[in-house]
Amino acid sequence: MNMKTKRVLVTGSGRGIGKATVLELARLGATVVAHDKTMSDELAATYESVRAASPASIMASADLACVGEIDALFERIGGELGGLDALVNNAAMLKGGPLIDLAVEDWDQVLAVNLRAPFLCAQRAARPMRRGRQGGTIVNISSVHAFDPRRNHGDYSTAKGGLQQLTRCLALELAADNITANVLVLGAIATEITPPDRQAAISSAIPAGRVGRSHEVAKAVAFLCSEDARYINGASLTIDGGLTLGFCAHRLDL
Repeated sequence: MNMKTKRVLVTGSGRGIGKATVLELARLGATVVAHDKTMSDELAATYESVRAASPASIMASADLACVGEIDALFERIGGELGGLDALVNNAAMLKGGPLIDLAVEDWDQVLAVNLRAPFLCAQRAARPMRRGRQGGTIVNISSVHAFDPRRNHGDYSTAKGGLQQLTRCLALELAADNITANVLVLGAIATEITPPDRQAAISSAIPAGRVGRSHEVAKAVAFLCSEDARYINGASLTIDGGLTLGFCAHRLDL
């Protein structure tokens, strides 16, 4: 895949899946916007690796729970890159705990980052794509918990379920403008925040016998952002090692 003409924003790319994704896109030649909530050391380290492969790439911070910061992020992207060819809504958060005890402020924050922010970013990315008539791609990162809720994480499951439907609505509304929207549904993926012993415990219950790796998700994202995937729209691609074929994620307490 040649991504040299692509300008791609990946939200939440300081570590984990987001980091693997910006590194893969940069390796393929894309101009990347490496984003995180703050200008952290993690983001700076990721950006240095990205820039080595793609010198025109930029680093940006924005709190996705704040509409004004989202607007400022896209104003900067428009000014420095002239817009985007692809958006990857990867950033996510959860508070956790029983829904009956969850504070409304926590509920609002989780929904703001996990659902409202992808909606707002999609709006702000798609409008220039539509005006310029060049088309584009939106990739949303969801979870198996959108369909199979994890106990004490109803806020996260609800938001991811909404993200599934948002993706389908975007795909339907934007298809005539040559803009596609697809969603990746992730099972257990090894990242820095998952201890090795936890990964081992989870692996025993997955048909593939292991958890997924961030670079495997990154390659799927890159494909969906490429010209090879232009006829894929409104699709939901599950990356879970077969977990949802015969197992319920909530029973495994993933």
